[in-house]
Amino acid sequence: MNTQGAGPAGRGRWARQLKGIARVAAVAALVWPLLGFACKTKETTRLAPEKVLPLQTATLEELLAKIEQASNAMRSLNAEAEMAPTTGSEYSGVIEEYHDARAFVLAQRDYQATDDPRQDSVYHVRLIGQAPIVRKTVFDMVADSRQFKIHLPTKNKFIVGSATLERRSEKPIENLRPQHLIEALFLPAPWANTPHLLEENEFDGRRFYGVSEIVLDDSGQTILHRKWWFERSRLELVRVQRFGLKGELVSDVRYADWREESGVPYPHQIELSRPQDDYRLTLRFKKMTLNQPVAPEKFVLEKPEGAELVEVKPRAATESPAKP
Repeated sequence: MNTQGAGPAGRGRWARQLKGIARVAAVAALVWPLLGFACKTKETTRLAPEKVLPLQTATLEELLAKIEQASNAMRSLNAEAEMAPTTGSEYSGVIEEYHDARAFVLAQRDYQATDDPRQDSVYHVRLIGQAPIVRKTVFDMVADSRQFKIHLPTKNKFIVGSATLERRSEKPIENLRPQHLIEALFLPAPWANTPHLLEENEFDGRRFYGVSEIVLDDSGQTILHRKWWFERSRLELVRVQRFGLKGELVSDVRYADWREESGVPYPHQIELSRPQDDYRLTLRFKKMTLNQPVAPEKFVLEKPEGAELVEVKPRAATESPAKP
């Protein structure tokens, strides 16, 4: 626009026009990003048909039957695995993660008819851990229904104690007991003639069935005993929790990577968490054999000559072994 020769009135109109253009530009600069954001508030993602998860349904009776079947299908395990222990938590202030070690796992369970479902099986388990790279044995543990034995070659110690004794060490890694593996390796069956409840829940966008087992303690109070979790797209068992008399979480076992071995579905990754003992243990199985006889001598562990014998006992006379 040519403003040469314009008077004061013309220059005034030109100034007002410039101010109007500036205001329009400022408003546009504010509104345009908002319009762009509004256009992006909805984003549609269409999954390929093979990635769409089916939402399966099951009744309480059907889920209890699945647990019973999975429990009865397992009798013995002979496996090699990668083992990763972790101790401590944000609550204790110190977290220690141990490098992956190689582990050899032997376990066997035999049922016997009893009136008490807590004592309806006799088990044996052995766990041998080797350090990475050098493959030197760092511990050798065995346990049965009565007692446990642990040989620590690097410390030249041989530890023995009752399988039902609960004594928490200040060093979490020392709380690792071979008998803790039993309820992780062998899926626990529901107790007969015991109330069970079914719930539906959702975590991180995945849906689950929860089966709760309710029992009575010695005083007749109702308590939550165990909880089984099933992921609903495959109805696979992914988690088993066990609780104590005061509602505390005693054992939390997560299962993943289910595959068939010898015709028996079995998880190839097991994560055992013992919050009260302040440790977690992950087993990733590399190879395994299921339900094959294990020679009794495989579960025999004798104290080596010269090793220091350590007997784990209750801290005080008033402390007694925990009930099975």
